[in-house]
Amino acid sequence: MREMITQVLTRSKVRTRAFRAGARYFHHVENGLTGVSGPGVPEDNETGVIGWGTSWRMQGYVLMGERTGDPAYAVRLAELIEGVLAARDEERGITDHRGRSGPVWSTAGKFTAATAVVEDEEGRAALEVTVCPPRSVHAVVGVVPEKDGRFGLTVTGKGRPSFAAHGLSLDPRDPRRADHLLYEAYEQRSGITARLVPLPGAGDGGGGAGASGRGARGDRGGERRRVRAGQYAVRPARVALAAQTGMITYPIAGLARLAREREDAVPASVRARLEGWLDLVRRAVGAHEEQWQPVEGGRGCYRWLRDEPVSFAGAELPTNEFLAVGRTLVQLAAVTGEEAYAERAAAMARALRDDFVVRTGVAVWPYWPRFGRVYNGWSATGSVATDGSLHRPSYGAVTVPEDVTHALIDLDFLQLYHRTPGLPLVFTDADMRAVAAAFSRHVVAREGRSWRMRHDVGGDGRPGTDREQAHVAAWLPLGGWAAQLPELVRTIQPAVPPAPFMGVDTYCGALLARWG
Repeated sequence: MREMITQVLTRSKVRTRAFRAGARYFHHVENGLTGVSGPGVPEDNETGVIGWGTSWRMQGYVLMGERTGDPAYAVRLAELIEGVLAARDEERGITDHRGRSGPVWSTAGKFTAATAVVEDEEGRAALEVTVCPPRSVHAVVGVVPEKDGRFGLTVTGKGRPSFAAHGLSLDPRDPRRADHLLYEAYEQRSGITARLVPLPGAGDGGGGAGASGRGARGDRGGERRRVRAGQYAVRPARVALAAQTGMITYPIAGLARLAREREDAVPASVRARLEGWLDLVRRAVGAHEEQWQPVEGGRGCYRWLRDEPVSFAGAELPTNEFLAVGRTLVQLAAVTGEEAYAERAAAMARALRDDFVVRTGVAVWPYWPRFGRVYNGWSATGSVATDGSLHRPSYGAVTVPEDVTHALIDLDFLQLYHRTPGLPLVFTDADMRAVAAAFSRHVVAREGRSWRMRHDVGGDGRPGTDREQAHVAAWLPLGGWAAQLPELVRTIQPAVPPAPFMGVDTYCGALLARWG
């Protein structure tokens, strides 16, 4: 790696000061990655490190290859790709919550809901208690017996608000049926719901969680069923998340495009593998086909499935997360010329564009899509069958503006889509100028003698953290629409990112080199 940077800085035809600084930053971070962050690839995506770490590194190598044409970057990227592809579910022989083993990288940890199975005195599953993120994996469900055969239930855990309920029953005919009472006691902060598990052959005895179904046929002997006291650990569900699939496949498709548009940057040994890799990218994206959601006005996005064990099951993904898939589709459209990829990418571009609110020439957009249910919130209906989300009976509207960290994906999609020929026109130059203006007029603020980024694009966000300052290079591709933008970025950009180094820091270094 150290030899690579020496060769790049001496052989490259583009030796601007900004490029040289960016290349050094990129290689300094790559050389400093430790643990699961690098220099290799994790064996699995259990904690999302491949999806939200390795993928950024991979895209960094694409950008360095674009800027320098040096085939060494494609060779190193190919090594990372091989490691990433070996971590797919179908290669590892593991299944997700639906029992499927696909061409994807499922995760089971902080991104998914976790469930504890409370037993009755005979050791049979009696009550499933589901805990939503954040920090769901740290939850512990405690059960204590109370009078009249009923029981109390607590949910505690590091960094989580405590939750308690009392006088619960396993009898589906009891007015204090456990899952119904937990439904009524639901709190947004703790995110606790439950499902009563019937005895074999008995049905659920009353319509499942929620108020509906009370008074229906009871479980055989349900009133005599007693809970087994104790503490129960939760088990996080395994889910292949669309956003992570997009993050991982984007640089693979980007390498295929690089080989098509700049043949000298990708050696024959790597080009020989691209057709097979591109097929895997298609399959991975296709695994999320049932999550696609058309939206009026020619827009579209990805959503979580109704039965997906995540916080917002059935709801639309945040803008940055569905655009993570959108970037892959842009690259597939460019490489294959297939109209279906172009049209779907355009639908997501329209979703982003229509969320811009432009005032005095400055664009602001939200973290959650304005047309989505999380942005608008929902109230409990009394039944999980009609609630806004399977694991959250109600949720308050979340209308916060996009933050500068997740905006890395938004901004990359924006510039990538706008610069890719052959796609339907969505973003005008006026749109690009309005987003670029958000940086200088809303994001950047003076703190003492220094310029720093705020936390979000809204214009009055809290001061950004040191780690957020290290993401400032994400705005560089918009330099063509705001003359002062590159200089502001260089003023804010730290000499090195905060420790420990992360995959996204590699990407930001590559941005400095690519657009510097």
